Amino acid sequence: MNHVVNSMIEAKHVDENVCDVILMEFEDYLDNVALKHSDFSEFSPENLRVDEFFYETMNTNKSRNLWKMVEMLLLLSHGQATVEKGFSINKKVEVENMKELLYVSQRLICNYINSTGDSLHNIKITNIMHTYVCNARQIYMKYLEDQKMLSSQNKKRPNFR
Repeated sequence: MNHVVNSMIEAKHVDENVCDVILMEFEDYLDNVALKHSDFSEFSPENLRVDEFFYETMNTNKSRNLWKMVEMLLLLSHGQATVEKGFSINKKVEVENMKELLYVSQRLICNYINSTGDSLHNIKITNIMHTYVCNARQIYMKYLEDQKMLSSQNKKRPNFR
């Protein structure tokens, strides 16, 4: 609970002055409500929602601050925004017949640029980057040759099944 309260304070969702009160209310809640109520051992998520259960057992004057914090935790978004954002980035960089390795490479570049906080226009092109780009075609052609050799070797091997 200390970790949760500290995280809420860092996110500025809970005032630091209320921190000790919330921790005391939590200890009191555990000692007097959670351990003594049979509702906790009989709780079933199929029959009752978690938020309703905590509302019934925690929304009292004795646990007012604790309930406010638990309510905030229950209302946190559990959405898939980061996953959806990744799909939209893939859609932006998508070109027909693009191989998986190229997708990965482009996503690495996009993620790096986003992590620096810069835009594409602010990236400084150095001599080393220029050299890598010039050699990229040769490396790619070697990769294709290696793939052809591997596939031809696999075809030449007899199948003893």
